[in-house]
Amino acid sequence: GVVSEFRVPEHQDAKLGKYQFQWLYTNGLLGIIFSLGLLYTALKSRRARSWWYGTGWFRSFIADYGVPLMVVVWTAMSFSVPSKVPSGVPRRLFSPLAWESASLQHWTVIKDMGRIPPLHIFAAFIPAVMIAGLYFFDHSVASQLAQQKEFNLKNPSAYHYDILLLGFMTLLCGLIGLPPSNGVLPQSPMHTKSLAVLKGQIIRRKMVETAKESVKQKASNSEIYGKMQAVFIELDKSPETAVAKELEDLKKVVMKGENEGEIKKETFDPEKHIDAYLPVRVNEQRVSNLLQSLLVAASVFAMPAIKLIPTSVLWGYFAYMAIDSLPGNQFWERMLLLFIAPSRRYKYAAFSLLLVP
Repeated sequence: GVVSEFRVPEHQDAKLGKYQFQWLYTNGLLGIIFSLGLLYTALKSRRARSWWYGTGWFRSFIADYGVPLMVVVWTAMSFSVPSKVPSGVPRRLFSPLAWESASLQHWTVIKDMGRIPPLHIFAAFIPAVMIAGLYFFDHSVASQLAQQKEFNLKNPSAYHYDILLLGFMTLLCGLIGLPPSNGVLPQSPMHTKSLAVLKGQIIRRKMVETAKESVKQKASNSEIYGKMQAVFIELDKSPETAVAKELEDLKKVVMKGENEGEIKKETFDPEKHIDAYLPVRVNEQRVSNLLQSLLVAASVFAMPAIKLIPTSVLWGYFAYMAIDSLPGNQFWERMLLLFIAPSRRYKYAAFSLLLVP
């Protein structure tokens, strides 16, 4: 992590000028600045939708793409060091190009397997079983968190099919000397959450527009709810019976004024109540996963640009990924309850504490 910025990398000549004490210390201090700077700005950019300044599309753009933008910004700032600083300060990513000899040696792994003694092959079973269990556990947990019940996913899960594909991919990657891929935390549940936000924004916007238009036309509460339900069914493509059950709480709020003889504008606020009672929906698609795989393949040709990123910026990005995954994590939220005074807890918190082992 950031501590390694103060040390000489392994298999490097410590006599080089950039590895002298003063430059190691400078590299470490720059690493702290860049990693904490990226972490702070990335967390702030994720909340850009609540900013008071800027247009709506600008805030949405920063909230969606602010993190990679901050990586570019801090990478650009890393080149603002004085000219007398050695070229290796701040330290940058080491990644040989795809066509260089250092990147081609792993393709011959399958040829070298015949030279391994049988005793070493049997000894490899022990770490192999451990890694297989780790991959199975990691992939299964990531799949479970990405397909939680509260996401209300329509398409069924395919855990066994995923494990089958993971096995074939791990075998293929092992034969050609590449690291295998699998579902990871926190990226998998974060992807589902982002798709849920996207789908929720689309449905919410249409329902709010329909409700406001109905209010202007002085429609009854039952007519307002009927039009909103029709919009939800049209966008969500769910059976009417299922939608009626999920929108039951929203219906009670909308019909409250009509049932109790109150003025509807005082009892139903589209902006407020639709947000509170709109069921979670996820934009279930495969385009983002396909594009991600294509971009990973294209990153091979982007290595000259990737090598410009300081390693400290990468540490800050990893810290952001870890911190951004904490909200909504039940274990983390239960840990926080230990530091909250009983009088400040919500009503459900006391019951949650009773269930904590």
